[in-house]
Amino acid sequence: MSADLFAKTLAEARQGRTVQASILLGCAALLAGCGTSSAPTPVVATPTVAVTSEELVGKWGLASYREETDKVRTEAAAKAACSNPYVIGKGAQGGVTMHLADQATPQEVYLKTASDGGVYIGPQGKPGERADRQILSYDKGVMVTRWVDPGVAKRYGTMMFVRCAVA
Repeated sequence: MSADLFAKTLAEARQGRTVQASILLGCAALLAGCGTSSAPTPVVATPTVAVTSEELVGKWGLASYREETDKVRTEAAAKAACSNPYVIGKGAQGGVTMHLADQATPQEVYLKTASDGGVYIGPQGKPGERADRQILSYDKGVMVTRWVDPGVAKRYGTMMFVRCAVA
């Protein structure tokens, strides 16, 4: 074997070992990550509406609309409804008492925040269930909600609650 051929063969062998060593190191690094598992960090979304149960307790004028163009008229109708207010009571378990759709008796419901930040009022359980209503907005004593269940939303429309003045 000539010296040139020997040097070339030696260089190829070294290069092959370098490639093999690189592959082994890469595999080792990947496997090292598999040995340790950490629980994924839960993502907590910022609520899209800032409201507390305490802020909901009290007397409200209530009206509803189906078209966005009727919001101003509906707010005036809700203010006028304070002569016969809808009362949201304080619940025994930290929620508030409100009527669910088609129910004559109020029951305790809770504020629930979904992973996307949507805020709902409804019975205990996951946010956004069919019995819930979503709070679309809450600002300066005016709360706008819509039922999650499409059939109920169609019957009741978008609900507007206006805080009644304290007498």
